[in-house]
Order: sequence, then C-alpha cells, then structure tokens
Amino acid sequence: MAGRIARPCPLLHSTPEDAQHIFGFHDLCPWDADDRALALLRIPRPPAGIPDAGDVAEIALWDPTAGEMRKLGETTAWNWQQGARLQWLPGATDVLIHNACRDGRLVALRLDGRTGDAEPLPFTVYAISPDGRRALSPNFARLHAHWRPYGYAGGAAADADHPAPAGDGLHLLDLESGRVTLLVSLAELAAFRGDGLPMDRPHFVSHPTFSPSGRRICFFHRFFTPEGALYTRLIAAEADGSDLRLLAEESCSHFDWLDDDTLIAWARKLPTGLAAARRRGWLASPLLRPAIRLARQLKPGLKQQLLGQAYLRLSVAGEAPPTPVGRGVLEEDGHPQFSADRRWMLTDTYADSGRQQTLILYDMAAGTRYDIGRFHAPPAFVGDIKCDLHPRWDRANRRVCIDSAHTGSRQVHIVDAGPALDAAD
Repeated sequence: MAGRIARPCPLLHSTPEDAQHIFGFHDLCPWDADDRALALLRIPRPPAGIPDAGDVAEIALWDPTAGEMRKLGETTAWNWQQGARLQWLPGATDVLIHNACRDGRLVALRLDGRTGDAEPLPFTVYAISPDGRRALSPNFARLHAHWRPYGYAGGAAADADHPAPAGDGLHLLDLESGRVTLLVSLAELAAFRGDGLPMDRPHFVSHPTFSPSGRRICFFHRFFTPEGALYTRLIAAEADGSDLRLLAEESCSHFDWLDDDTLIAWARKLPTGLAAARRRGWLASPLLRPAIRLARQLKPGLKQQLLGQAYLRLSVAGEAPPTPVGRGVLEEDGHPQFSADRRWMLTDTYADSGRQQTLILYDMAAGTRYDIGRFHAPPAFVGDIKCDLHPRWDRANRRVCIDSAHTGSRQVHIVDAGPALDAAD
C-alpha cells in the first residue's frame, strides 16, 4: 500500500573516531567482493574547509566485524562530496582504483588491495564500465577552477579561462591500454541544442556514469548563470559519445539508471520560456528575489507542488514523457541508488529545519516509503563542507553504508536495512 512508514533500523557498526572517515558519493559500492571489508578514506588531519593541494587522505580498508582498519596508501586528490572516487575494479580480485596527484598532474592509481602496490594511470577516473575496461572522467582541474567543492587541487587545467574549449570535456580512459580519448567536448556540448546558452560563462561536465550494461552513458553539462545559480543539462549518449540526447535541463541533480533505457532523476520541468530566462540570468532581477527566497523556504511538499520538482522517470529514447516517481511521498531531493533487482530505491534527504537527515527506502512496486533512520547534521557541516548521507547498498542489498557527522565528526556507519525489507515482504 502506498504511503509513508517509519521503520527505524539498527546501526550495526561505525568507524573509530581517532580520525574522520568518509567514502564519498552514493553511486559506488564500498564493500569488497566478499561483502566483508569496506574501502574508505581516513583523514587524520581534516582541513577546516575545502581540501587543498597538501591535504592528505589515507586509502584504507575497514573490516567492521573484526574492528580492523588497514592503510593501503594516500592521496591528495579528494573532496568532501565525492571523495577520491575510490572504487573496486569490476571483474578483478582485490583491485581498487582511486584518483591522486603525481608531479603536478591529476591521475588515477590502480591499487592492489592485498599489498598496497600502486600502478599509475594516465588520467583520472570517475566511473568505470561494468566490464572493467573503460572509465569516464571529467577534467577535475577544470572542476576545481569553476566548481571548487567537486574538483581537486594540485592540477592545472589547460584553457581553464575558455568558456567552452574544443580540447576539454568528457574523457574516456581505456584501462587496459592507457589510451585517453576526448569523448565529448565542451564546444560540442555548448552547440548541442544550445540556443541561448551563455558563452561568457565557463561550461563544465560532471557526474558521468555508464548504464547497467555499459551500452550508454549519461552526464551533466553545467554552468553558473549570471546570478550565481547552477544550470544543469542532463545528457545521455551512446558509450562512444554519439547520439547525444537532452533528457532534462534547468534544475536537475541526482540520478540512477533504472535500466539501459531509463533514468530516475530529481528534476523539474520549467516552461521553455522560464528555462531560457534562467539561462540568461533574467531571474536575478531585484524584483524577483523576494519571491525566490520565499519559494526556497517552503516546506518540501508545498515546494514540490508549486515548482514541479520530483523524481522523474526519464526515457533515453524519448519513447515516454517524463513521469513522476513517488510524488507526494518522495518530496525532496536526495541521493538515489537502486537495489540489484530494481525493486528498492535507497535515498536520503538534506538536513531539514531541525537539522535532521532522513534515510529512506522506497518500494518502487508498492509506492511505499520507509524511513529507516534519522541522523542529526551539526550546524558546522553546511555549504561546501556539508556531510550528506550518500547511502550505498552492500552487495547483498541488505546493509546500507552512510557518511554522517551526527556524532560530531565525519564517520562511516553501517545500517541493517533487513527489518524494513522483511516487513515489506
């Protein structure tokens, strides 16, 4: 039965508070192939703000059952929101890949999880294909120049001042040969259905990912409008960068693939004229600012009704119009990740007026939302240094790993989702 149910689930394990610990974003699995140890970042001396070039995060393996934390290496290419893109290499045993800075260049390292031996790769990595052979990545140095909380310090971006250079954009790294290819350029993206896109604002890409089979990709094409708002275009393509398709624009944030042809993304669809006005910065008018501030302060349900924000089911082929998912139940933006069978969408919320973040399981078939945890977000963790839950499934889809600062420092916690899953059955 559709609705909303409070079903608190037990906290099983937490990282030790002798340092701060994070994993990063919601689109990766930190657990190893045996569902025993978790890869994470250990930060002995955390910076007060956005990490700079000299700030070190340790690459570690945490066995929560044994209570063991084993250091494998270090990196200075990381940020609070997405970590170092630390991830297990599909199809390999005990191999991790993460980003690093070497001799003033941002690269990736292939890391042996048993010995700690590291092999450099010629470019950074964001998402790895399901077959473990290819990786997508934006230019993290350009991101640091134009969207600092999501980039890495320590590297230099060529053409950083060019609004949409033809030599930068979304890159493809062949993990076997080391060959790096510019898959889609920023110049191409700015020209793609780009009527009215500002060419005096720096463009960049972020959040690239492969579809479940690796046949397709999607990513964000972004820029900041004159009033400082982030304008987003969610674009899908074939895995070789061909057949670009604009799925959503204006305001679009977090997403996950439901299947090779369908994405679920938090977005809204403004009328064409309003979207164009926002691109050009016309909504920065002093006459509109009070109304915009008021809209941002509305309760999630009312804001959803007035602004049309929702998790939307988006067809890559355009065979169906965008349709809301969980409307009236899932009322605000979060960080979704689907279970392997696609029945469950794991997501969360940002801190509410009481500084509480909610951990959510949504039953895609029944339309029921289960609130399985509530975590306090201390006021110190806001803005560019906020600590989102970024929930991630284990490989059996029974436990959930989150980053949370509810104890007063950033730590990784494991929640047993079993009681909610079993109650639904």
